[in-house]
Amino acid sequence: MPPPPPPLLLLLLGTATSRCLHDETQTSVSLLRLPSSQPSSNFRPSSLSLPGSRDPQPLRIQTYYLGAPTSDGAWDPEGDGARRRLRALDAVQEASQRIQGVLAVQGPLLLSRNPEQYCLAVWGDPGTPNYHRCSLLNPGYKGETCLGAKIPDAHLRGYALWPEQGPPHVVQPDGPGVQNTDFLLYVRVAHTSKCHQEPSIIAYAAYCQLDPEDRPVAGTIVYCAHHLTSPSLSHSDIVMATLHELLHALGFSGKLFKKWRDCPLGLNVTENCSTRQQVTRRDEWGQLLLITPAVSHSLAKHLGVPGISPGVPLEEEQGPLSSHWEARLLQGSIMAATFDGAQRTRLDPITLAAFKDSGWYQVNHSAAEELLWGRGAGLEFGLVTTCGTGSSDFFCTGSGLGCHYLHLDKGRCSSDPMLEGCQMYKPLANGSECWKEENGFPTGVENPHGEIYHSESRCFLANLTSQLPPEGKRRQPSQISYPREVALAGRCYLHQCTQRGAYNVQVQGSPWVPCLPGKAIQIPGYHGLLFCPRGRLCRTNRSTNAVTSPPVRLSTQDLLFQLSFGLAGPPGHSLGKEEREQLAETVLQALVSRGGTGRCHFHSPSITTSLVFTVRMWKPPGCQGPSADVLHRDLTLSLQKKPLEVYHGGTSFTTQCSKLPVTSDHHFSMTHLYLFTGLCSTLLILGGVLGTMAYQKRASLQVGPSTPSRPQELCGTRSPAEEIREV
Repeated sequence: MPPPPPPLLLLLLGTATSRCLHDETQTSVSLLRLPSSQPSSNFRPSSLSLPGSRDPQPLRIQTYYLGAPTSDGAWDPEGDGARRRLRALDAVQEASQRIQGVLAVQGPLLLSRNPEQYCLAVWGDPGTPNYHRCSLLNPGYKGETCLGAKIPDAHLRGYALWPEQGPPHVVQPDGPGVQNTDFLLYVRVAHTSKCHQEPSIIAYAAYCQLDPEDRPVAGTIVYCAHHLTSPSLSHSDIVMATLHELLHALGFSGKLFKKWRDCPLGLNVTENCSTRQQVTRRDEWGQLLLITPAVSHSLAKHLGVPGISPGVPLEEEQGPLSSHWEARLLQGSIMAATFDGAQRTRLDPITLAAFKDSGWYQVNHSAAEELLWGRGAGLEFGLVTTCGTGSSDFFCTGSGLGCHYLHLDKGRCSSDPMLEGCQMYKPLANGSECWKEENGFPTGVENPHGEIYHSESRCFLANLTSQLPPEGKRRQPSQISYPREVALAGRCYLHQCTQRGAYNVQVQGSPWVPCLPGKAIQIPGYHGLLFCPRGRLCRTNRSTNAVTSPPVRLSTQDLLFQLSFGLAGPPGHSLGKEEREQLAETVLQALVSRGGTGRCHFHSPSITTSLVFTVRMWKPPGCQGPSADVLHRDLTLSLQKKPLEVYHGGTSFTTQCSKLPVTSDHHFSMTHLYLFTGLCSTLLILGGVLGTMAYQKRASLQVGPSTPSRPQELCGTRSPAEEIREV
C-alpha cells in the first residue's frame, strides 16, 4: 500500500469551529478490493436483532490495538502509554457497542495485498502462461499498512513469485484470517506529524479495503496521544469522536455514495441488488443533496412535512465530495462536519437512514437518538435565504447573549464558516454550562440575577434582577412589551418537569413557579421577566441531558420494577462519588445494549460505595419497545446466562449472576418519579439481542457481591497485551 495518506481529522476546539477532513483524506487512499470468492468458513448470514428475526446477530467489529511508535520515530513517554492505550480501547469498545445491533451484514474475513507494493515487475509477454503475474519481488516490501497501521500477516492473503512458465513459488501463504468478523478495525495511539501540525485533532480514520460489493471491511483509527491524557476531554467526548470516525469508516463517505446498492428484497438475497442509479443531485441553488429514499423520508418526518423531502443537503466545505450533513440543517448530528462535544451530539435517525440506503446494512431505527435542531420547522428551514428572517427561533440575529438551542449552555449569537452567514447561539468559551455546579457563584459572591448552576439547571432568556432599577426607569411588569423593549440574556435556573412539555422553574431563593411554554413570567422577589421556551424542555422521554424526561404518573398497567446487582472490580479498588456516577452510566449503557431497547425504560441509576448497582425500570408514554415487565424478565434471564462486563477508566468490572427473590416495586414513591428528570447520559448504547422469553413477573436480580469485602474473588483486571490486543 502507499505511505500513510493525509488523515481524516476530527477536531474539538471548544466553542470554535471544528471540522472533519474525511474527503481530503479518503481521496488519497489507494483502496483494495477483496476477491469475489471467499472460503465458506469465512462467511455467515447476518441479520439484525429486529422483531421476527430468526437469526439475530449484530455487526461483528473486531478491534486490534497495534503497539507501534507513537510519533514519526519517537516512542510514547514512559508512564503515559498504558493510560492512553486503555482510554483509546475503552472508547473504541463503547463506540463499537453502539454500532453493534444497529448494523448487520454478511462479512468476509481475509484481507488482500497490494501487488503494486510487493511486486517490482510482471511478465509482459501476452504469450507467456504467467502473463502479467509477478516476476520480480520488491526487496523493500515490509507488508501491508492501513493508515500507518501494519496489518498482521495472519489477516492477509499470501503472495507468490511466478517463473515465466510453471507453478509459482509461494513467498507468503494465506493467513488464517479472522473468524466471525465483518469489519477489522485497527487502532493506533500516536504523536504523528499531523497531530503536531493540528494540535486540536482528537483522532482521524480511513477505510482501506472493500468487499466485492464495495462495502468497507477494514479501517484504522489513529488517536493523537496528547488528547488521551488531556483532562479537558471527557470519556464521552472521546467515545463520540470515535463513533463519528467509525461511521465514516463503515461507509458514510462521499467517495462511497456512488457505490451504494439498491436491495429491494433485503440483504439475504444479494443477487437482487444493483448499484443505485442516482444517490446525489444538485438543487436549483446548487446545493448538493443526498436523495436516497430512506434519508429523504426521515428528513421529511423530522421537519414535520408529509411524504418525502427533496433530499438531505450535504456540506461541501472541501470541494465536490461531501461526507457530512449540512450544518445549517442538521446541527448536532453525529455526522455533521462540526463537533461541539458529546453533550450536544446525537446518533440521529437521518444518519441511520443513510446506512439503510447504502444497501450494505440492516438498521435498527428504533435505536436512534432524537435530534432537536430544526424539528417540525418545515422544508424551508436551514436555507441561507430564510435563516436571518426570524422565521425560526433556532437561528438568531445580532450579537447578543442568549441560550444554545439545547438550553444546556449560555450562548452568544454568532456564525462560523459552516453556517454560511446564518447565526445561532453558540456556547460561550468559559463557564457556559448551566448543568455544571462548579460554574456557580462562590459563597459570598453577589448573585443579583439569582442564577443556579445544577445538574437540573437549564438556560433561560431573562432579565431578572433582585436589585431595584433607577427610580425614573421603574415600570410595572404589565407595562413592559415583551420581548422588544426588554434586554434579555441567557441565565441559568433550575427546572422541574411536571408533565410532557410543561415545567416549573426556580430562581435563587424563590419558590417553584410554573413556566408556561411560549410565555414570559415574573418571579417573586425579582424584577424583570423570564421567557419559557416552547418545545425544548420536558418534551420527550427518550432523552439525554439536553431534554429531560417528565415524571408522568403511572397507570395500573405501568408496572415499576427494580434491577439490582453487584459489580466485581480489581482488589482494593475504590471509587469517589463522581466516579461512581460515571460508572453507573457506563453500566446502564451496557444494560441498554444487552436489552436491545431504548434508554427510556431505565430511570435513576446509582452505584453504592460497595459497588451495588440499582436502576428503576418502567415504560413511560412515548417510549418504544417492550413493556417494563417483559424487559425486566429478559434481562434477568440474559444476565443469569451471561455475566455483564464493562470497561470504565481503564478498569474492567464484571458481574456474576445469582438469583434472589425480590418483588417488583409497584408502589414506588411518586416523589422518586420526579427525580427521574436528573442528569441523563449523552450516549445511547445501540442494539443487542434479547434473551430467551420466559415469564417471571415478580423477580429481581442480584449479581455478584453486595459487600465490599469479596469483589476481587469474582474477577480480576484485564492486562493489555504488549503488541497486538484484540478487543
